[in-house]
Order: sequence, then structure tokens, then C-alpha cells
Amino acid sequence: MIQSSVTATLIGEVIAYLNQNIDYAVMRNYEGLPHSNSARDIDIIIRRRDLRRVQPHIIDIIDKCGWKIINYLNSDRLITYVCARNDGNDTSIMQWDFFVDTSVFGILLMKADEFLCDKEFNGFLWHSKINSQFLDKYLYDRAVGAEYPEKYHSTRSSAENSPAVRTKLKAIFGIDNTDQCDSTSGRKLLFRAFRYNLRHRPFGLMADMGRFIRTFTGNYIMSRTGFSVGFTGPDGSGKTTVIDRTIQRLGAVFATAHAYYHFRPALFGNLGEVAHSAGIKKDVDRNYSDPHRGGRTGLFSSLMRLAYYSTDYIAGYFAKVKTKTRITRLVIFDRYFTDIICDSRRSRIYLPVRFLNLWRKLFIPSLDYNILLTASSETILSRKRELDEAGIRDINNRIDYLADQKGYLKVLNESTPDDAVTTILNHIFNEQHKKNLRRLK
Repeated sequence: MIQSSVTATLIGEVIAYLNQNIDYAVMRNYEGLPHSNSARDIDIIIRRRDLRRVQPHIIDIIDKCGWKIINYLNSDRLITYVCARNDGNDTSIMQWDFFVDTSVFGILLMKADEFLCDKEFNGFLWHSKINSQFLDKYLYDRAVGAEYPEKYHSTRSSAENSPAVRTKLKAIFGIDNTDQCDSTSGRKLLFRAFRYNLRHRPFGLMADMGRFIRTFTGNYIMSRTGFSVGFTGPDGSGKTTVIDRTIQRLGAVFATAHAYYHFRPALFGNLGEVAHSAGIKKDVDRNYSDPHRGGRTGLFSSLMRLAYYSTDYIAGYFAKVKTKTRITRLVIFDRYFTDIICDSRRSRIYLPVRFLNLWRKLFIPSLDYNILLTASSETILSRKRELDEAGIRDINNRIDYLADQKGYLKVLNESTPDDAVTTILNHIFNEQHKKNLRRLK
């Protein structure tokens, strides 16, 4: 993949700094750098103490080059920066992975010193030699019970029979060759690695496992390293196109690392279907192409609907949303609870706006970014005629009310979808950068 000039500049600046100040090695996919990269990220091995020393300087370089750190993960074995920037209506994204060792659950498989003793310079950067490239991925994959990727077949065929690889397999797993290793379960291999560490470095093992527990708790339970975005607005505001282009422009990193939901997490079924299954309702209106087809509901029915949907938002958030945003992933909602506030006819929850907003604050888990996407009545009517002018005006008035609330961004989609996407991404990138800089301190 050919890199943009701004991406190549950032890579060049970071590598130049590392060349002058630190002992490191790029693990794989380094051949075309800085101008092309066959992977979505750059994997670099570096000693833990060195990484602590150079991290502030690397962040300064990222900032100086006009990039934002939109995701940051600090685990026991690596630090990840997902960096992004907008240039007009183009978005560039790249990921840096700084590894301090190869380990699983704090059980060391290969330390940084072993990689850094087996590296060479290609005129631009230092990179691992073939044996280390193979061992890094092979040891990890086998210890977690995974197969070594077929796309690295040439690396494996060049390295697997070398004396250095055989010696390492014998030391850490007690196995003579890769054929035996392939036929041994990951659980047994990990136990053997644990036993090796316990015998040769018991205090180091305790420290590493303690670090794993601490960082795992911090990253996966106490905090979120990914983020969530909800889009709300009247039909005709261009939500679908804007969402699709947002995902497309974030695709370099999030193409296979995002989840998409419509309206709610849907941990529970459609309310009408549930009522029908329970025998409460005889018929179910499945004309989903007309979202405003239902009649007005009374106070009791509105409260029951609100309670049902709220239960889904609360339980579904922890079951579906948080499980993804805690691991540097992106969650997108085409409509969220905000839609209940803005569009009563769609949800058939006819309750005062201020009451619904208070309910949201008290009970509904908040997404990281809530985008209120809209346009003038004339523009919306020229795109779709699912609502009349009075209905559009009512939704826009509610959007204006929410736009003054913390955590909401109103975006007028009057020109091109890419302009709206750029506005949205600029806001998200800036806010994520601020959050991650606070975490880095």
C-alpha cells in the first residue's frame, strides 16, 4: 500500500529519531517504508526502559507532524498509538505498536534483548532478521493455541530449521522442532513456558504476571481504549451516507475492528415480536420501511416502552459496546437513545423532552460522541419526504435543545457528505487526542 506524503513524513521523522537515540528493530513488513507499507501498522521491538525514555519525544513528533493520537493502549507487552489526521476531505491513519517482549499473560517467551542482538540495517531502519521475525509470531501463536499464518509461509520455510530456532523451541517449550510444536496444544506449550520461567527467573515471572494483571485491569475493566459514536437526525439528513463514509475513512485501522448497531444494542428482541411471542399481542406490524407508521401512544404505553428499551440500552451496553471499546475498537450507532428524545413518532414514546433527557443522564450509558446530523427543512424535503415540514421542524428543535448539552455535536449536512464527515472526524480526533494525552501523562 502506497503511503500518503504526510504518512511517509511521520514515519521518516520517528525512524530518524529512533536511529539517533535508541536500540530498536522493526519486526516485519518494513521493506517499503517509509513510502509504502503492506500492513496497517508498524511493529517495533524496544526495551521497556528505553521506551519510557523516548515516549515523550515520540509523542512530540506525532504532534509536531499534525497527527492526533485517537487510540492508545498500554499493556504489559506493548504500547499502541493509533494516529490520524485530516487533510481536507482525506483521512490518513496509521498504527504504531511498540513491543517490549513476546509474552502471553505475563509469561515471557522472548525478551527484547534477544531480538536486538539479531538485527540489521537496510539503509533506512533497523529490522529483525528472519529467525527473530519467525520466532516472535510463531511462539506467540502456538502459546495461545493459534496456527502460524499462511501468509508468512516464506518466513517460516527460511527459519524453522535453523539451529537458533530449534534451540529456542527446546529451551522455552522443551520441544525439538516445529513439527512437534504444531502437534502440541497451546495450553501445554504455555504451561511449559510458565515452568521454564519459574525455574530460570521466578522473581521476573512474578513481576511480569503482576504487570499483566495490573494493565489488563486498567485497560479492559477500568477504562476504554476504543470509542463509540452515535448518529441521530431526521430521515433525509444523510446519516447513512455520512456513516458509510466515516467508516470508509477510518478503514485503514478499523475496517475489521468496528461494530455497527441500529438504534439500540438489540440484546432483546423487537418489542412487538416479544409481545406477540408472549401472547400479549395478536398481530405484529412488520412494515419496517415506514418507521413512522405507528399511532400515538398513551402515558402508560410510553413508559413501558421506555423501560423496555432502557433495559436493552443498559444491559446491551455492557454486553456488546463496552466489550468492544475496551480493546481499541470502534462502535457506531445509526441512532441511539438520543433518537427517542428527538423523534417520538419513530419510537412511539411520547414523553416530555426534558424528562427524557433527565432519564438519559440518570440511567442510559453514554456514548463517547453523539452526532446530531441535520439540515434545513427545505434540504431534507428535497432528499426524502418521509416527514412533513412540521415534523422536521419539531425534530430540529429537539436537536437544538440537545446541542447545548455536554457531549453532543450538531453538524449541518447542507453541502457534501465528505464535508460533514471531515467536521465530525476533526472533532473526534481532537477530543481523543486530548483524552489520550491525559492518559499518557
